[in-house]
Amino acid sequence: MANKCMAYLLWAVGGFFGLHHFYLKRDKQAFLWWCLPGGYFGAGWIRDIWRIPEYVAEANNDEEYVKKLTDKMRESDSPPRKIARSLGMLVVGNMFGLLVSMAVPNQDSLDDLGVDLTMLGKCLIPFGCAFGVWLVGNIGNHQGGFLRPLLACYCTLPAYIYGLNFISWTTILGAIFFQRKWRRSVSSPLPLYRRVFVLWLCGSLYLSMWGSYFYFNATIVHNEEKIKLRVAVKHFINSPAVQEFGKNLLGLWEHMKAEGWWSTWSALVASLDPTGERHALKVLGLQKGVTQEEVKAKYRELTKQWHPDRIKDPEKKEEAGEKFVAIQQAYETLSDIKKKRSGKNRRGGGAEQARTEF
Repeated sequence: MANKCMAYLLWAVGGFFGLHHFYLKRDKQAFLWWCLPGGYFGAGWIRDIWRIPEYVAEANNDEEYVKKLTDKMRESDSPPRKIARSLGMLVVGNMFGLLVSMAVPNQDSLDDLGVDLTMLGKCLIPFGCAFGVWLVGNIGNHQGGFLRPLLACYCTLPAYIYGLNFISWTTILGAIFFQRKWRRSVSSPLPLYRRVFVLWLCGSLYLSMWGSYFYFNATIVHNEEKIKLRVAVKHFINSPAVQEFGKNLLGLWEHMKAEGWWSTWSALVASLDPTGERHALKVLGLQKGVTQEEVKAKYRELTKQWHPDRIKDPEKKEEAGEKFVAIQQAYETLSDIKKKRSGKNRRGGGAEQARTEF
């Protein structure tokens, strides 16, 4: 038997992640509260304050609750539409539709995979929208099939193929065609270990989609240049802001007192080295302002000096190999930056400088 005090306690300590819903065997709602913390960033969590007594009655099949539900079923063959559930379908359907399109590697990830999966991402958007609608529609004493909203959502597929953004309309169409029915038993009939396994499986799939997005598609913009997030993170770890944290923090404080907040913010972003330019110059032993010709000359000098085949001492051979790889990576980073800036200059209608400076 579910206890109201225990449900409120779990609501207080883990309600943002649906712990009280899991306790009451409302697993779909628990999963949604975990995906959208607190049911759309706390909105559902606050609403649960006055809904928990009804949820507990549902979980316990309370006699009075069953009588009221039976009377509603006799009055109408299907549950009435409610604003909260309809809004939930739109929010969750949009979120899952957008997430699956974000998770599939786009054209910018062609070099990573060797295949363009953009069309696959477009084809999965209606599926994500339909799944979100179905998930919200099957919470509590409402239920409905997946096929009708799925077919309705896929009617909008041509719009995505032609490059239109139709996610909201796709979700609305799926919600309209979702056929509602009464559910007599609200609590999950599965044993605890199977419930935990199903939630773990769904949670892993959900996190893997976010992981795919951040690894393949997420970018940041620095000086009007798009940089892959994973590349920016790698450069951030090697940046002066991390390597010399204490010294840079003091320097930024002095800069803020002298130049103000916005100038300090720009200096901070530059110190994070999202492009990896500063770290690459440091590896090659060069200062900012050098030309591409000077970078090439230094690169050739250092690769000759640190080539593993030129090192006779076995103890220093491994160190030489690491430095040799670091020098190559630094040169490739600077060459890539030069290529992007040259392309930007051409698109902007300006002439490319003969001596590109870093």
